[in-house]
Amino acid sequence: MTLTLSPNRRRFLAALGGGVTSLPLVTLPGFARAVGDAPRTGNILVLIELSGGNDGLNTVIPITDPAYRGLRPTIGINGRDALRLDGDTALHPSMRAMADLWHDGALRIVEGVGYPNPNRSHFRSIEIWNAGFGAESTAQTGWISTAFSDGRAPDADVASGLALGGDLGPLRGPGRFSAIRVVEAFLHTLENLPDRRHAVRPATGSPLEHVLDTYDSAKITGAHISSRLERSAARSLSFPDSGIGQQLRTATRLLEAGVDAPVLKVVQDGYDTHDDQPGQHAFLLAELSEAIGAFQTAMKEIGLWDQVTLVTYSEFGRTARENASAGTDHGTAAPVFITGGRIAGGFDGGRVSLDRLEDDDLVHSTDYRELYGAILRDLWSIDAPEFALSTARGVRLV
Repeated sequence: MTLTLSPNRRRFLAALGGGVTSLPLVTLPGFARAVGDAPRTGNILVLIELSGGNDGLNTVIPITDPAYRGLRPTIGINGRDALRLDGDTALHPSMRAMADLWHDGALRIVEGVGYPNPNRSHFRSIEIWNAGFGAESTAQTGWISTAFSDGRAPDADVASGLALGGDLGPLRGPGRFSAIRVVEAFLHTLENLPDRRHAVRPATGSPLEHVLDTYDSAKITGAHISSRLERSAARSLSFPDSGIGQQLRTATRLLEAGVDAPVLKVVQDGYDTHDDQPGQHAFLLAELSEAIGAFQTAMKEIGLWDQVTLVTYSEFGRTARENASAGTDHGTAAPVFITGGRIAGGFDGGRVSLDRLEDDDLVHSTDYRELYGAILRDLWSIDAPEFALSTARGVRLV
């Protein structure tokens, strides 16, 4: 299978080479800038973790594939209700705002994203996604922290990244990263921390030195955020009253105030749909879609939409076949959504086959490390060989 788009479209992933049957040859356009453009300064990556394992088959639906109805006679989405993207594919009917992004040419869907030897434990698989080194690695440092090491971090006065929901995840590790749950509470806590005073400086590289450096970094981050918020009058912007909606509202408030963190991470919980999936999944996808739609509107209003790239991810997809409880169990590959003011809409990554399952699971068509590499290159011109895949697997970055 080869997908070729016109040369004036933006490159997304350069190539997924042949030689591995689970990775068909796909030529992928770039997503963050036109071919030949220099990288822009001030690019902002917003990572949305769909925690629990999102069911990709009922999110991006192969409505004309007869195997889909055979695998999901009870919970399958009726093609008459789904939101058509093209002749063969549709979005879940709850995702109206995402469908609007698609029809506006601002939504890219990377299908079949996963990794070899997939792990089906929530905790282990999200560790793998967070670190970016594959199933065999036990690394704990997040892929953003790794990519921003050795002087490669984009310039930013405030922080290299802020987690506004969940744990640090991709931001965990050395660097200027902080977690903020509620802005006011975060600032209040930092304002009331005593100044550190030490008669003896801890040894270089010691755990205590790391703790103290983190303490200092948090104080500095808080001071920068506080000063920017004080100088910026927040305008009235409408966001859904949901967890993901309020986290994206916080992101908007910080960006509007000039808090120049190049990476923001948020989370939406609840995707572990083992039973009674249809209603729960519809509710979650509606929340997600409405929050992203509100974020787009807000970013356009404050003039930052062209600098934003928003990417969803989940620790795994769900089983291709429904279970006996009208749900799905821990699976493997799933689609990733990418949107933003400079995103070229379309499909990437290769449709997963419903006729060629392994252990009743989908076989991934796109390795998530290719996605990470493309994000880093296109947004910040960062070459991160840490995430390059072995040429022995027949995969190369161009």
